[in-house]
Amino acid sequence: MVVPSSTVCPSTKTISSALAIGIITVAAVFMRYIINDPLQWVEEVLIALYLWAIMLGAASAMKNRGHVSIDALVSALPKTAQRYIQRFNDVVGIVVLTTFGWLGLQLSLAAGDQITPILGIKYTYVDMAVPVGAFWMALYLAAHLVGDFVGKTGEEN
Repeated sequence: MVVPSSTVCPSTKTISSALAIGIITVAAVFMRYIINDPLQWVEEVLIALYLWAIMLGAASAMKNRGHVSIDALVSALPKTAQRYIQRFNDVVGIVVLTTFGWLGLQLSLAAGDQITPILGIKYTYVDMAVPVGAFWMALYLAAHLVGDFVGKTGEEN
């Protein structure tokens, strides 16, 4: 099987967010333990960066069908059965992600005017990572499902 380069090489955005998280973490450790003057805002920024990076990274993996799966049993089945199981999994995934996104949206909206204590950022902006990421994952799954029905393989769509 030929692995598309997009699944091997992380995107520039992924590298950028990982680099930003790493630099902020190193700076925070340096300031706390060497300078003995901790940065107050680090925890809030890192939580937001982690949440957004995880949700957008999961969506990126979904785009390339890059999520981990245990397919030992499925791969032993005939190709027709494998296609039906893949389609079933896609439909279940869309339902779960839509529910997850809806609940994430409810959480985001429930945050209302609550703000982070140090930076003063609305929690809504931090929490919106959940419905945004779930939306993109469900959208990619729907595209895969449509592609499966029109005859494209998972790697092509």
